[in-house]
Amino acid sequence: MRYYTTILIYLLWVSTYAKTSAKTDSTQVEFDLTLRERIELWDGMNAKNYGNPSGVGSLHDKILFQRIVAGFTFKPTKKIDVAAHIQDSRAFGWSLRNSEYPELFRVKQKNTQEPYYTMNPNEEFFEIYDLYIVVKEIFKGASLKVGRQKISFGDNRLFGPGEWGNTGRWTWDAVRFSYKIRNNSLDLFGGGTKIHDPEKLSVPFTETEHWGGGVYAHIELDKFAVVEPFYAIKTQGSADYIREQSFTRHWIGTRIINDDKNHLKYDFTISQEFGHENGKTINAFGVIGLLGYRFNGLPAKPTICLRETYASGGNNTDSQVRTFDPAFGAKDSYYGRMNITSWSNLDDREVMLYLTPTRNLKLELNYHMFYIPSTTDATLLSTIKLQPNKHHLGNEFNIYASYHAGKRLQMVGVFGYFWVGDIQPINGSPAKNSSWFALQAQYHFNTRMIGKHRDLN
Repeated sequence: MRYYTTILIYLLWVSTYAKTSAKTDSTQVEFDLTLRERIELWDGMNAKNYGNPSGVGSLHDKILFQRIVAGFTFKPTKKIDVAAHIQDSRAFGWSLRNSEYPELFRVKQKNTQEPYYTMNPNEEFFEIYDLYIVVKEIFKGASLKVGRQKISFGDNRLFGPGEWGNTGRWTWDAVRFSYKIRNNSLDLFGGGTKIHDPEKLSVPFTETEHWGGGVYAHIELDKFAVVEPFYAIKTQGSADYIREQSFTRHWIGTRIINDDKNHLKYDFTISQEFGHENGKTINAFGVIGLLGYRFNGLPAKPTICLRETYASGGNNTDSQVRTFDPAFGAKDSYYGRMNITSWSNLDDREVMLYLTPTRNLKLELNYHMFYIPSTTDATLLSTIKLQPNKHHLGNEFNIYASYHAGKRLQMVGVFGYFWVGDIQPINGSPAKNSSWFALQAQYHFNTRMIGKHRDLN
């Protein structure tokens, strides 16, 4: 409660200051609030248990996820932004909630109690969402952003916020330099990623899960292609348990895509991972290839695509680490929306159909065929193991619909169904299919107090 009181007093102070400044010295303050409510209905699985009725949590959860992000952006001059927002994430009816399983999302050594850190995907109470300062036009086209922030590039596979999760997977306490010239850009950043612990407030630049950073460029080659070369590095952070680990992971690669306005669509990404972990060298890779065609002359402009997503896998006894780690990437939309898999030890063969019936309505249908390259030490959702000499995990079908009702309200509906493949019996019974449904509404409100800016030039 003391945190709510402190922030409320601070917001009132900023509001009073902004009104005074607008009359005299000309600042801008924008207050904004985003409210997201999502209902999810699960049948046959949860985030920590596939198909075991005697396992952790319920296999038939009915959940209301709520996330509120509120705060302000203060602009004392045209070249400076100062932002601060809080986030409150709750999961009503979730069988895996922190009050029921306080140890479930702790990351620690197996069969120990401490040390640990927590990465809860859905619960985080009154947390600092962002807290940063931006200095624009350090020189022409260049800016600097320092503090807690979201960082994402390209298609979010290597650098993505992971915003479908109620707490948001990746939040950075970082320094980011950005340079833009026409439609081209270059970004360099470094810092740490925060933990998600519903029992404590995360102070920026403390208790990080990882230290790391990267470089990402966006280069447009006329209408032929867009090239996005990248580099990333990730090491152990400062939080309990992980700071005792020893690893340095590097990624280098590029993404090549074409203009969205063309009939023919392609999108290719290749990434090589190297470094060391616990005395072993790392030699892993990830590859993505998409080919598609858009029928602009047909109603809803259907786009049909084929996509292959591959990530190398390995066994614990290998002399090298061969299992690809997707750096700081999001997984909430690409590898099946039920989040059974990720871009790691994966062979995902996919067929997609995109439709745009109206400017505000978008539909996506996709069908995944999942295979696991290396199965010996692979266990998914605590219970899924493949049969000996088998690689077919299963197939998943998704329908995703997004509708914008004006500028402030977005509605999203999703349905997913998973057919089991060559999975071993779970708790003595044959593995069963599972399904999931979600309906989400997100509302964004903002108001601005405006005065004249002072020009620093």
